[in-house]
Parts: sequence; C-alpha cells; structure tokens
Amino acid sequence: MGKISKYSNYVLYLLFIITLGYAAYFYLGPENTDSAYPHPVATDSFLNWANILFWVTIVITLGFEIFHIIMNPKSAVRTLISLAIIGVIVLIAYALADGTPLNIVGYQGPDNVPSMLKMAGTMLYTMYILFGVTIVVILYTELSRLFK
Repeated sequence: MGKISKYSNYVLYLLFIITLGYAAYFYLGPENTDSAYPHPVATDSFLNWANILFWVTIVITLGFEIFHIIMNPKSAVRTLISLAIIGVIVLIAYALADGTPLNIVGYQGPDNVPSMLKMAGTMLYTMYILFGVTIVVILYTELSRLFK
C-alpha cells in the first residue's frame, strides 16, 4: 500500500467517524421545542456538514479529472462524452421538473417559488434517473456473468 493510499484511508475513516458523530447527535441529541413542530437542535450543523462534504467531493472530482486530462489528453474525448451524457440527463430532469408553487398551510418562507421548486425537482429527477441506470447496469453486469 502506497503512502497516498494509506493517508487517504486515514482521511476517509476520519470523515466517516465525524459523520457518524453528527448523525448520532442529530438522531439522539436534544430537540428544539420552541417551534410548532419539534426538531433536532443539530439540524443546521448536520446539513452544513453534508454541504461541506458535497462541495469537497465536487472540487476533488473535478480537480482529478482536470489533472487526468492534462496528463493523458487522448482520454479527454471519453471524459467529454461522459459530461455530455450527464448534461443530457440533467436537461431531461429539468424538462420533467415542475415549478408550480405548493399550497403549504402555515408556510410563508421564501423557497416556495417556481425557480427553487424547478431546481429541487431537477435534482430529484436526476437522482431518480441515475439510480435507475445504476440498478439496470448492476443487473446487466450480474446477469451477463451468469450466461458466460
């Protein structure tokens, strides 16, 4: 095992332990009872941690892709095709998303507007499509091994 692999494993375990700690505090910690519906006190920090993990993942993934394209320019075509496929999936999800404001009793917040609803719907449909494609690919891979 190389040095980088060893250190990346330590970082992975550290992030996993921190996430487990946040999850335990979120689910088992105190609740805020000042609002109409009780909710965990750690909701904001738990969502902020998820947001940090999301953006760090995006930056690292894009950084390694750019590094890979610079080091191996011939593989850039395959990377661009992958990005184009993801772009098509997001466009399909955007077309499926609905921006109609919801009738939520007692909610007067700023997020019940067409732009936010369209974005949320796009993200949900993108995840649904990618999850479905993942299941189909896993089934195809496993079934093709049975017939070889």
